[in-house]
Amino acid sequence: MDSTIPTTVTCHDCGLTQQLPEMPVGTKAICTRCGSVLFQKTNDTTQRTLALSLTGLILFAIANAYPFLSMQVEGKIQETTLLTGITWLFTHHMQGLSALVLLTSIAIPLIQLLALVFILTPIQMGKLAPKTGTIFRTVRHLMPWSMMEVFLLGILVSMIKLGKMATLIPGTAIWAYGGLILVLIAAFAGLNPHDIWKRLPVTTSEDSSDGLTQSATCHSCSLESDIPQTHHTACPRCGAGMHVRKPKSLERTTALVVAAIVLYIPANLLPITVTQVFGSSQADTIMSGVIFFMLSGSWHIALVIFIASILIPLLKLITLVYLLLSVKFRHQWKPETRTRMYRLTEAVGRWSMVDVYVVTVLVALVQLDPFAAIQAGPGAIYFAAVVVITMLAAESFDPRLIWDQKEE
Repeated sequence: MDSTIPTTVTCHDCGLTQQLPEMPVGTKAICTRCGSVLFQKTNDTTQRTLALSLTGLILFAIANAYPFLSMQVEGKIQETTLLTGITWLFTHHMQGLSALVLLTSIAIPLIQLLALVFILTPIQMGKLAPKTGTIFRTVRHLMPWSMMEVFLLGILVSMIKLGKMATLIPGTAIWAYGGLILVLIAAFAGLNPHDIWKRLPVTTSEDSSDGLTQSATCHSCSLESDIPQTHHTACPRCGAGMHVRKPKSLERTTALVVAAIVLYIPANLLPITVTQVFGSSQADTIMSGVIFFMLSGSWHIALVIFIASILIPLLKLITLVYLLLSVKFRHQWKPETRTRMYRLTEAVGRWSMVDVYVVTVLVALVQLDPFAAIQAGPGAIYFAAVVVITMLAAESFDPRLIWDQKEE
């Protein structure tokens, strides 16, 4: 077997340590217990990913330099860029929501592209960039928070909502942004993280003062090593904190879930947008927005918003509560199924941001005084908080706790 390929690997979802067989190029090793992907063997993927990252930077510049979307009503034209809605939120006392939209739709994708170029360019010359392990670890940790495709869905929903009331003109930036989404997805889907990790040196770790050690797997780079039992230590390859299980996983997840449940109520009761047309005002909650699309004949958009903004957050909370209780009371029911429930909860949570992005696009486009104007309501802040907190809750939960009880 290639010396750069690990001979043993521990599953991050169930904690089972397994031997890797001889693997031809293009194959994956699947966990025999829970079905998660343990390792994949590919030809070097760094050169292709670097080319895609450079392409992404060009598309990013175009997407931010040109108009994104324009709306024409009664001879008046409202032109927007990617930053228009973000700026509106910031200047109308919603700085937190503005920062969240800026980070998830613009800043984090840019950070990812710049980081990949910074890491992969020296690799093509047989060198390593400074802090490669720390930077690449951060890039992978930020992946769930890069939500460009969700933002694009929010734009499409907004266009359908406004399409019957005004003429919408897509700008150059929207096509560049769509291309950027495809390029960034292809860059990460085609990059084998092992191609980065295998190039990093493994430093010699210090022995525990009392000589007691335990085997642990780095959750970032999957390196197997012995760590002291008496205190936490850093991964000798990527520098991440190493631990057998996530510290205080149940306590942190419980606190975050309780906070999300409390915020879920005002998020659905308070208006998410306030529309003013010729002096009259109408406040809309998330559910009233769903009803609007149903009555206007756009039942497919109503279904998307209902699933993303109402059903997914509710199911995430129910699932997380059940997983916490199942671990707390040591349930033995189908750990494979519970692990799949956790994976699904972790994967779909980001799509709930679609309503927040719809609000951002609407406040950017509909500022046509004295005809019409749309403002963000307080419900948008609470709803964004629910999305962020449930994502953090899913991230803090350690699914290996489900399997620990079966082993005991």
